[in-house]
Amino acid sequence: MFPSTLRKYVRLGAEEAYESIVFLLQENLKADSVESKQTEPLSLKAKIGGALGVAVEVRVFPEGGVSALEFGFSYRQLLLSSIIVLAACVAVSLVSRTAIPLVGLAFILVLGYRVNYSARSFLDIVNEALPHLERESARRALIENRKRWQLEPKDTSDLYQRLREKHVKTWGNTNVLEYKIAEYESQGLTRNEAIRKTAEEEGIY
Repeated sequence: MFPSTLRKYVRLGAEEAYESIVFLLQENLKADSVESKQTEPLSLKAKIGGALGVAVEVRVFPEGGVSALEFGFSYRQLLLSSIIVLAACVAVSLVSRTAIPLVGLAFILVLGYRVNYSARSFLDIVNEALPHLERESARRALIENRKRWQLEPKDTSDLYQRLREKHVKTWGNTNVLEYKIAEYESQGLTRNEAIRKTAEEEGIY
């Protein structure tokens, strides 16, 4: 199956996600004719797989703390090439009164496979790269937060107590709070850092 349109979410800012996709296209896939658009939403168009390859368009939408990546694939060149080859094969077969020229239809299958391979290779590279980019972005953000927290110390016991009160009032328990803290701890934060980050996200300072 040829990829057509799909959407992926990534824990990166829109600018960072956009620049990462441009880099992957230019450096990893050697894409041709990369055209970028710096207005909202950020978008780019490129061709991968050569002159008869697939045209891909990527649009980046900021959605809170994540970005939505919308991929669109166009196979216009493949379609036009297939029609031309098919017409030529049929014409030659009618003139020569033999089916041998129809062997040229195998060219369409080979071309289709090649174009589909290019599209899927691009998606495979994106799927492989995004988790690494997310981890690196989170690492840099943690370093910046730690510097800021050291310069602006807070009583995490007080923050935690205020968070507990808020969650008990809203949800009747602290399950969501403890889940968020545990999630941040799994990303490398200490418990106090996780409490501080959760408090900031929930507007408790």
